[in-house]
Amino acid sequence: MPALHNYITVDTKAFLSSPDYMMAMYNMSKAMLEGDPGEDPECHAAKLLEVIILQCKGMNIDQVIPIFVELVLKRLTREVKTSELRTMCIQVIIAALFYNPALLLDTLEKIQIPGMPGGVFGHFVQQWIHDTDCFIGLHDRKLCVLGLVHLMQMPDNQSVTGHAQQLVPSALLLFDGLKRAYAARNDDESSEEGDSDEEGIDSELLDSDEDEIDDEGQAYLESLQEKVNKSSAGSGFTVKASIEDEESDSDSDDDYDGCEETSLEAYTTPLDEDDCPVDEYNIFKDVLASIQGSNPAWYGQLTSHLTEVQGKALAEVVTLANQRVAAKESKQIEQQGGYQFAQATVPGAFNFGAPTTSPFGK
Repeated sequence: MPALHNYITVDTKAFLSSPDYMMAMYNMSKAMLEGDPGEDPECHAAKLLEVIILQCKGMNIDQVIPIFVELVLKRLTREVKTSELRTMCIQVIIAALFYNPALLLDTLEKIQIPGMPGGVFGHFVQQWIHDTDCFIGLHDRKLCVLGLVHLMQMPDNQSVTGHAQQLVPSALLLFDGLKRAYAARNDDESSEEGDSDEEGIDSELLDSDEDEIDDEGQAYLESLQEKVNKSSAGSGFTVKASIEDEESDSDSDDDYDGCEETSLEAYTTPLDEDDCPVDEYNIFKDVLASIQGSNPAWYGQLTSHLTEVQGKALAEVVTLANQRVAAKESKQIEQQGGYQFAQATVPGAFNFGAPTTSPFGK
């Protein structure tokens, strides 16, 4: 997987220079998702498809979106034991939505899966909303928020309006996780910097520092594990075989690694770059504000049912969005060498006598 990821991301233009390269990646993923290699290899196969879609956004890979989407949809109709594989397959479809919403909708309208009445898109949205709290880590939550923002801009789609009251709460749940995930990442970065600065400190002090327990970080990791083990009751995909989550006493889960999501996030996309212009907080804030102004009735369907706690959470998201804009601007100024002041002309000689004209015009 690392070699394949590099092949796609290091020189994307070269990767796209021949259709054979793309089809080779698809065929490898197809062999995994249609075979029975185990769910960990299948997760990596789906991740490979997601990386291709996000890496090649704006590079016209429209022709492969339908076959990517159909492949993961068919996998979802078979038994899935872990929420990780299910959400990874859903992420491929969300990535396609982020790539081109109109293309995805057109694709899903054409796909016919036996036993799935009412259209594939409706079942997909149902499963997605149901599994919102199974998306863990920075990348997965960010992509999920960006996908929900696209749904929020579909007030005329019946599959979306049927879940109108769940869209904003789902986004708020993701933002809560994002806040903790960003904090955990910043703590890790600060810890690494601190370790570097303390190389000359007495080893006894270092041993003492290592014994300290980060309760917040531990709680976050425990939360990730809990989400991975979530039940799949209420699944949107129930064709031929039900989608089931793992149970704690299942033999198939003996070797399951609750931190596996972190390893998948190592396969980065343009959305994960530090200077990525796509900020999920501000896009969500701007789109919701635009809906409030342009379609008050739809805005009411999205927000009128929010509880007091959810209302406060929404206000906090808006505040954080504004803070992230200010922080980005500050960082840009710092990278440019600080604030730029206008260059004033310095006179060559000074007259310290009484001025002939007052600076106040008198």
